[in-house]
Amino acid sequence: MIEDVNKQGEKLTCEIQSLENGTVVEFPYIYYPGYKITINGDKVEGFESENGFLAISLPEMSSSEVVVEYVGTNLMLVSKIISGMTLISIVIYEIYKKKIKGE
Repeated sequence: MIEDVNKQGEKLTCEIQSLENGTVVEFPYIYYPGYKITINGDKVEGFESENGFLAISLPEMSSSEVVVEYVGTNLMLVSKIISGMTLISIVIYEIYKKKIKGE
């Protein structure tokens, strides 16, 4: 049974109770690499369900807190850094070009 579901932005927390070993829980997120999933503070790997959503297989437990958060991949981080540097370079170039023509 899933209780106390709380979704804030890209972070979802919930309490899951009375589970059997190997229970699969499917979350309302389309599967992409880059999700950080923890059960009672221990990191677990998610996988793509048959429906294309994010899912996890849970060990046998009586109660647990599950936290799902999208943090992205290393490739996404590198891409954002390169894009930011490119934008800054273009702005600096345009400012420099205007100063040379104005002088």
